[in-house]
Amino acid sequence: MTEPIVHVPKNLDKPVTVINKSNRAVTKLSVVVPMYNVALFLEEALDSLLRQGISDELQVILIDDGSKDETATIAQTYVDQYPNIFELYLFENGGLGAARNRGTNLAVGEYVTYVDPDDIVTDFAYRKMLNIITRTGSDLIGGAVRRFNSSGKQWTSYVHNKAYHDTYEKTTLAEHPEMVWDSTAWNKLYRKDFVVKFSLYFPEKMLYEDMPTVVPMYSLARTIDILDDVVYLWRARDAGAPSITQATGQITNFTDRVKGMKIILSSLKSYRASQVAQDEQLHKMLDFDLTLPFTYDNFLTLDQSYKDAIYENVKSFLDILTPQQFNQARFWYRALYTVWLQQPKDIVQRAIETYAKKEFHITFDQKTKKLHSTYQDEFHFELPTFLSDFESRTRLYSVVREGDKLVLEGHLYHGYLNVHTESDFEDATVSFVNKDDQNIAPFTGSITFTEDPDITAYSGFDNTQTKVEEPAHEYRYSHYRIEIPFTDLQRLKESVYVKVTQFIHGLELNTIITEPVPGDAPRPEGYIFDGDFILPNYSSDWRFKLDRFADAPVVVNSVYHKNNYVWTINNTKKQVALWDSGSQEKIILREADGQYTLSENSKKRLGQDTGDAKRWWQMVTSDDLLDESTYEFVRMVQPVIAEPHSLGANMSIFHVSNHVATLAISWEYPIIKSLTVANEKATIRFWLGGWTRTAIGAKLTFGTDELANSYTAKKITHGFGERQLWEVQMPLSFGQYDNQQWLHPEVTMHFLHRKSFTMPLRWGKSIHELLRETIAVNELEWRFAADDGEEHRQLVVRQNTNREEFKKMSDKVDFWQNEYQEYLRQPLLNKTIVYSSLWGDKFNDNPRAIYDYLQKHYSNFEHIVVMKNILKKMTLPNVKFISFGTKEYWYYLARAKYFVNNVNFEQTERVKRDDQIELQTMHGTPLKNMGFNVLNEWSSAGYERYLRKNRNWDYLTVPSDFVADVAQDAFRHQAKVLNSGYPRNDALFMKANGSNLSDLKSKMDLPSDKKIALYAPTWRKRGDVDLELNYEQLSQSLPDDMLLVIHGHYWTNVINVPNLKNIRIANSEFSIDDYYLVSDLMITDYSSTMFDYALLKKPMIFYVYDYDTYTQSRGLTFDFEADAPGPLVYNQEELESALQNFENIPSKYTDKILDFNTKFIQYDDGEASRHVVEAVFYND
Repeated sequence: MTEPIVHVPKNLDKPVTVINKSNRAVTKLSVVVPMYNVALFLEEALDSLLRQGISDELQVILIDDGSKDETATIAQTYVDQYPNIFELYLFENGGLGAARNRGTNLAVGEYVTYVDPDDIVTDFAYRKMLNIITRTGSDLIGGAVRRFNSSGKQWTSYVHNKAYHDTYEKTTLAEHPEMVWDSTAWNKLYRKDFVVKFSLYFPEKMLYEDMPTVVPMYSLARTIDILDDVVYLWRARDAGAPSITQATGQITNFTDRVKGMKIILSSLKSYRASQVAQDEQLHKMLDFDLTLPFTYDNFLTLDQSYKDAIYENVKSFLDILTPQQFNQARFWYRALYTVWLQQPKDIVQRAIETYAKKEFHITFDQKTKKLHSTYQDEFHFELPTFLSDFESRTRLYSVVREGDKLVLEGHLYHGYLNVHTESDFEDATVSFVNKDDQNIAPFTGSITFTEDPDITAYSGFDNTQTKVEEPAHEYRYSHYRIEIPFTDLQRLKESVYVKVTQFIHGLELNTIITEPVPGDAPRPEGYIFDGDFILPNYSSDWRFKLDRFADAPVVVNSVYHKNNYVWTINNTKKQVALWDSGSQEKIILREADGQYTLSENSKKRLGQDTGDAKRWWQMVTSDDLLDESTYEFVRMVQPVIAEPHSLGANMSIFHVSNHVATLAISWEYPIIKSLTVANEKATIRFWLGGWTRTAIGAKLTFGTDELANSYTAKKITHGFGERQLWEVQMPLSFGQYDNQQWLHPEVTMHFLHRKSFTMPLRWGKSIHELLRETIAVNELEWRFAADDGEEHRQLVVRQNTNREEFKKMSDKVDFWQNEYQEYLRQPLLNKTIVYSSLWGDKFNDNPRAIYDYLQKHYSNFEHIVVMKNILKKMTLPNVKFISFGTKEYWYYLARAKYFVNNVNFEQTERVKRDDQIELQTMHGTPLKNMGFNVLNEWSSAGYERYLRKNRNWDYLTVPSDFVADVAQDAFRHQAKVLNSGYPRNDALFMKANGSNLSDLKSKMDLPSDKKIALYAPTWRKRGDVDLELNYEQLSQSLPDDMLLVIHGHYWTNVINVPNLKNIRIANSEFSIDDYYLVSDLMITDYSSTMFDYALLKKPMIFYVYDYDTYTQSRGLTFDFEADAPGPLVYNQEELESALQNFENIPSKYTDKILDFNTKFIQYDDGEASRHVVEAVFYND
């Protein structure tokens, strides 16, 4: 028997508390879920396990490792609700590896897997994986992975993208060495007896415990299954504390990674892994694992002990490599590693800084056919060049049918290889290859490359360059057009990829067409050609793939007649059915004379007014509908008009979805038939059907956007049909929709005998020419987009400033290199001030206060205010409003004398002239770590760019010496510090001392006989936020003379607040300052509102229910628990008690309030604007 590399767990004698152990007759799969302080995410993870379609064969082992938050309580609710699925164990301070090992020993399933409690398993993934591995008998199966965040955004996981290219069954590591890129434990299922046989437990008391366990499994497994479907969503935490491996600023994160890498190499050698697998593993380690702490600019912010640890660990790893192993690294890493091996530590660390800042350069010598780096010039060494050093960069713009050809258009170039003209190409050919890179069928079409200056404009500049310079590389002739005859595709007998071979500068370079741009253009639903169905689609790593279905079952006609569908389908098997893959329910269609319809019972089933009927039913055909493995999808071409119809109480739309003929059963929605634009109006025709067809009137409204706009629709059709067609015109004129950039048009319907009802407009599944298109209308441009997260694609309209002069990136580059340079040569406008606040969202805060003061006391200045988009007429005395990114914007950036901002002028192409003066006011007192003190916010070359922007500051306003010190550390600026306080607070002083507060309270519709408690929490994530409050309980506990007003952060929308007499949401018409003034106390947490509120000398309560989690995620600039000028309460009961006794806070916290005020608001005296103006504008 092979000796195990990974040790048997040492913690088997540690006590574990059994809260619940389930009882099932059969357990197919055991899922181990270690938990520690994951209350914020746990429900999403556990809910996803309930959507696997195997609940009667599932054991979920929840192991709480001493959580301090509500993790165990949440877990208990799942145990109570699903006692035969979930088991709960309490296990103190063992760590992730120990908890997983404990779970493995508790598992009783035939298969075992692991889930991190902040991630999500995709629906029915386990059922699909179990079906495959049960059939193949493999020891493990892995599936593809995507990253995601709290907003729901998904993106490619780099390491998994390198590992998953197609589906393979009963394969091995020798056949697919790329598997080593996937070293995560949680996207796989393992045969339990395989794990036990080889003692494949996780290392304990170290990070990255997956790596030295998973990779050896590949070597030991008899066979492996690879599923090219996304089975797992891996969270990138943007709320709560970062996961332990996300906290890149910890030395142990790196040293444990290197430790794991050495274990892997040892195990691969011991288990006699193929040489190609060992080489690929080294490639991953040298190009990815080792580089994590110095690839990005955050290396420059690390302390010296961490830098020393990086140096020593990398060197110790490089020292054990042979020259052949060393050459597995790509050229740019080999260059740096050569310096690492040959030079002393201090020189190496300077070289790393050069790398991290991307200040080293690589060029290609056409004569020698070699790459050359600036490291070689500095340290005098030679390096070989391999074809693998030339990375291909490709995007696919569109896939369209043109007659009897399929046409692909996109771009393709190779890093460092310039293609100025057509002559730089010696030749280019196309071939069809299968998943094993074997040529499959002849290609008789054509490929051409043409000029597109946008490719260089986007990609030709090195990281340290700005686009005002000449590009380092020229990729102008990189736009490809591939014409594929459909007759070529008729020869296909398996899936193929499109491979392009280019001969450039004497090099033969191969590339698979990949990386579609967002949107529908590169994602057609499929084409019918001579009875074959040709399906363009993508692998999980976004490689373009073509499939041919010979004599495919295809819907050739669909008619809705007498409340039923009549489908004509060619090439069917014995039976045709509508099938829901989730529930595995099927509805067999009735056949007569080659046509298929719904039976009366089926119509009743689909017409039920229940959520159970509302599904998207796929059409399948089979000779045996009892055997799902024999199902063949019925195909069709996307209809130009997919008209909605009624089935009982539901709406039905027959269309093509994910390349399959689909009957969507849903609620009744207003569905768009057509959308056209002319004469500054969008004309929208939409259907109303089912119960909505009885509407006697309809209007286009914008209630979701809190706009009063309303436009009357007219009915186009009449009579007693199942649905009616309506038409409405939506004005597209300037200023029509206030300053609202995103609009969500709704239809408000009026009825004779029922209340009015409002629903969002949906695109449906017809083909719409303007969907995701942008139309210029005078000063504005309008984009008609879709929210694909909503059923039937909700209509979303975006209005922006018309920047028609900059339609392409190449237009901008040409402007920056020519016209902008001319602006820079013109004299400064010495009395012109450019203002921007909060990235142009509003004109407020400190910049607005400085303008107000100057306008009142000095009328000889021209004021230019930059807004993100000017969507309506804006006026202020002596102010010109301009939109960001226009030529006018760049004109004033070049010529104005003064600049005032509370964030940064972000554009790297901006050139600040020597005589220009920039005032940085900041937009709040820094409570949380920021700037150079937040390591995980850095991306490549960000350090120098951010530093350059900060070094543009000539003056910086601060409210205290402490804040000045924090700002210096966080921003590394060279500005003159003005001990002025914040200008925006001048108005707060003035209003607080006035006598109009009762009038203001009345305007705000606040009761004069109640004490107002303001709740102003900071933001934890953008968008909709459900606060951690039991509102009913809080309402009952509030003093009788108190009203609680909730004012969310401007990046959030507080939801699910019940209608209670003593709790309400703040009115957005009034500013946070207004609420400061009328309130009697404030509840907050880590929000910088506390500093402004302290000026009013009113009591504060700090509701910090997630203190440990939150402070770990960002860190604070001071000891909040020790210095807070009021009580910290950690749960709602403590909050309720503090509210009952809030009037005692000033006397109880006298010393802390005094110290807090000195530390943070030392210089605020109500005269900040005057101090700043005199120092900056009249001391120049």
